[in-house]
Amino acid sequence: MMPKYCDGVSRRDAIKAGVAGAFGLNLASMFQLEAAEAAAASGKNAIFIFLTGGQSHIDTWDMKPDAGEMKGEFESIATNLPELRVCELMPYLAKQADKYAIVRNVSHTQGAHSPGQRYLQTGNQKIPSLEYPDYGAVISKEHQSPRGVPQYVLLPGGGSNSAIYSSGYLGVAHGPFSALGDPNAKGYSVRALATPEGLSKKQIEARQSLLQSVDTKFRNAGLADQELDGMDKSYQKAFDILQSEKVRKAFDIESESANVRDLYGRHTFGQSCLLARRLIEAGTRCVSIYNGGWDTHENNFRELKNTLIPPWDQGLAGLLADLHDRGLLENTIVWCTGEFGRTPKINDKGAGRDHWARAMSMLYAGAGVKGGQIIGETDKTAAEPVGKIYSPDDAAASFFNAIGIDHLKEYHTPDGRPIMITGKGSPIPELFA
Repeated sequence: MMPKYCDGVSRRDAIKAGVAGAFGLNLASMFQLEAAEAAAASGKNAIFIFLTGGQSHIDTWDMKPDAGEMKGEFESIATNLPELRVCELMPYLAKQADKYAIVRNVSHTQGAHSPGQRYLQTGNQKIPSLEYPDYGAVISKEHQSPRGVPQYVLLPGGGSNSAIYSSGYLGVAHGPFSALGDPNAKGYSVRALATPEGLSKKQIEARQSLLQSVDTKFRNAGLADQELDGMDKSYQKAFDILQSEKVRKAFDIESESANVRDLYGRHTFGQSCLLARRLIEAGTRCVSIYNGGWDTHENNFRELKNTLIPPWDQGLAGLLADLHDRGLLENTIVWCTGEFGRTPKINDKGAGRDHWARAMSMLYAGAGVKGGQIIGETDKTAAEPVGKIYSPDDAAASFFNAIGIDHLKEYHTPDGRPIMITGKGSPIPELFA
């Protein structure tokens, strides 16, 4: 269960809440709709798939048929890459192995969910004195989208998934546009794109003019410039998105052909992957897809077989195939990872596997990544990497490198503290060989 938070609301937030109400938008919507100031634009985009809870590497990408009682219940199957065998529950990804690289030698020490998630979502170990921004927030700052198109989108939006994403010291202006609801549901639509209270375009423009007047009064009232810094652009972005036909079309998933929807699978994860492709086509620079439930302390094999692996396998394979066929994969990095792996030892609490940060596997594809390869290896029980070891810092540096962002670039926190995007780590050279 995700923890509940009780953060206070600042004076700046209260101002936003009042003004947002005049436009039929709640505070959360305004946070999600705020624009980023883009420092640069490139042709590269990103899809980050986060398997919250920690996927069992030994039951998916790093099968160990000779591991005895640690092997588990599943057998391996061949892929279209001769040296790679994967779990028998992954027939779709087995056919796409030439398009991705699997990194098996990632290791770290953050074996609890919260620090592990922040580490794998930011490339920085969690510290009490600073909240690092997640990858989408950095991309939102660095890469511009076309007018009216959100730079960073979280799918599926809402619920506990939103609580684990943070724009950190970059501020809420770089947080995700959270598209609420299940894209697999019949009649799916995004409430934030609905015209507020049935207002016409002319009425919205009139309220925008009112907002500008209110904003001027607040500035004249003596609020510090930093309290309102960027708000004009944030509100303009909100209006642009509300009136963007391009975004409406991207989210109109029911306009997609039945064959394509079936390719991804008629389930929440598959349709989220399809939406990600549609949003990238529309100009969104980063889509983060939340896929939870991988914390399999109990009934690991039953959950993987009946609930977790089949939709993930079909959806991710469909995404890779579709991006490739449309010529989008060469300019879109796809990175799929959890916060850690699972224990080789099967526990006695109910045939489960526990947290295991000392070894994990992750997938990369697109944007210059050399597909059809396995990077690194683990010992006979998938407990430890053998030979070279990569860290989440290296994994994050690789992700940023693929889309043209210098991971050593220096930012400044609101209090003026200089900080690099990811101060440690280097891109994994084999990924781009």
